[in-house]
Amino acid sequence: MIFSCVLGPFAHAEPILLTNGTLLEPSTQSVIKQHLLLDGDRIISRLERISNNFMGKQIDIAGKYVIPGLIDMHTHAFGNRAPNTKTETMGPSTTAQVVLHAGVTGFVDLFGNEQRLFEHRRLQHAKLITGADIYASLSCLTAPGGHCSQFGKTRTISNEQEATRHIAELAKKQADVIKLVSTLEGKLPSLTAHQLEYTIKEAKKYGIKTIVHIHTLADIENAIKAKADAITHLPDDTVLPIELAKTLAENGIAVIPTTSVDTDYYEFLFSNVLEAPLAKKVAASRILDAYAVSASNMTMKSKHKIKRRTNMYYQSLANLIAADVKLLAGSDSGNYGTLQGFTMHRELEKFVSAGQSPWLALASATSYAREFLNRPTGLNKNGEASLVILNSSPIEDIKNSQDIFAVIHRGKLIN
Repeated sequence: MIFSCVLGPFAHAEPILLTNGTLLEPSTQSVIKQHLLLDGDRIISRLERISNNFMGKQIDIAGKYVIPGLIDMHTHAFGNRAPNTKTETMGPSTTAQVVLHAGVTGFVDLFGNEQRLFEHRRLQHAKLITGADIYASLSCLTAPGGHCSQFGKTRTISNEQEATRHIAELAKKQADVIKLVSTLEGKLPSLTAHQLEYTIKEAKKYGIKTIVHIHTLADIENAIKAKADAITHLPDDTVLPIELAKTLAENGIAVIPTTSVDTDYYEFLFSNVLEAPLAKKVAASRILDAYAVSASNMTMKSKHKIKRRTNMYYQSLANLIAADVKLLAGSDSGNYGTLQGFTMHRELEKFVSAGQSPWLALASATSYAREFLNRPTGLNKNGEASLVILNSSPIEDIKNSQDIFAVIHRGKLIN
């Protein structure tokens, strides 16, 4: 597994001129034949002609395609997991290096070790360490004993005073988003409808967007009433009906479906998905091999159950697409059936398989993600100099998003 960068954390990135490539702009669905000039962490300009006195690194990418760097809108930087083998533990620092090689130039960690995430982000903002940009909720706001608490220390809410305090503290630590948990009718305790609504109002006072972890249709309805900015996951017991999908769209609530985490475990066991070169690049061989071993132990009953659940998730995703809900791509990596970096590409494949266009699938991981995080979008002047150069067009086949020629992160060419 490779996770080294060409330039060290203190190196100054020299200007880079990408020549003769095809720029794919998801925000406008535009195909542009221009040269692209990068300097530092910004795009300086798109050029029709190459200056004779350019001083910097020039890369001829004739026949190749440029897209903005991907942003994973839901992940956990724990590492990679597989059945019957020890977890490939990473943490924020290593994960941030590994995912760059999959074209993921930024990710949103929606729960981990709060202090560790905070410190890593601080060092990254100070330009003392490299790696994909980390955005984070820092913690997870849940009921005492609720979801997230089984994985480690988290923040819990029992009353309005606790909600007010937690939001104020997370705002002071400059949390990029706030994650809240609604698991009504589930096995674990859940924030009440009132607690959810109150906490979201508190977050809005600080201008911080909210993402609600859901399990059921009732959770979605509560998130809509509470005016959340986004929900993450799909219902795990039924199909999300088209009428509710339309209500999400009408209220401008984005959805991070994390379809792969609920459907790819079976694919990892019984297809050739893990033979992909990109999967082998970002995960240890023992992780990949463990899925093959586990496949031989699965019963026919378990196989049928997983297939039924997979069909349910795809139908929910298709309903969201039909209702024009804004989708944000998130892998929920750190769980079984996912691989850091690689699963982002699997998520884009699933969006297209469920009926979304390749352009919108790309937007879900580029322009839409950046808009949600209040970051510059697109391959335009003053845009972020974080992009992926592909050997083949993802518009012709979304699987080509894995056919990576090179990654540039904040103006630095990744090895």
